[in-house]
Amino acid sequence: MESSSSPSGARSSSHGGPPGYSPNPSPIPYREQPLAYEPSEDCPCHKKAARWISWSNGNPGRRYLTCQRSRVGGCRWWRWIDDPTTPFLRQLLVDLRDAVNNLRRENTQLRGVNADLEMGIEDRSTQNNALRDALRKMKEQNQALEEKLGQTEGPLNVKNNGHQKRMLFSVVLIVMIVCLVSKLAA
Repeated sequence: MESSSSPSGARSSSHGGPPGYSPNPSPIPYREQPLAYEPSEDCPCHKKAARWISWSNGNPGRRYLTCQRSRVGGCRWWRWIDDPTTPFLRQLLVDLRDAVNNLRRENTQLRGVNADLEMGIEDRSTQNNALRDALRKMKEQNQALEEKLGQTEGPLNVKNNGHQKRMLFSVVLIVMIVCLVSKLAA
């Protein structure tokens, strides 16, 4: 097992951890919290060391211990718990890590698209309800106009009937006069 307490070259970032340390989130949830292990091991700060999993390209899935305060000014101590993996397993774990991270990104994007679509549905529903209300009001106005027209047509029909009767009477009178004139002329 490899360990280091030397600040020079012991790790690749100021966050603490093994060489190739990557601050990317774990592609899987931790089964145990970083301090939930026994027997405990203390770092040079005399604090219980935190147990983490490396997800770097060089050591994916490999567990290590580091000072629990390494990210906020603790000591720079760390050590590997697990032996290195074979190149095949290392590449397999990197590929799986990348696949999980890509699926998470895609899921986040799809959730955003879904939220936009749901808002669009709500907007369309609101517009649809407004159009239904406008249609209902137009139908009510149309019905009121038809009723008003029905009330107006009654007197118009009576007037038309009187006018038609006078015209018929005039035609009959003219025919009678024509007949009378033709009898007198014969």
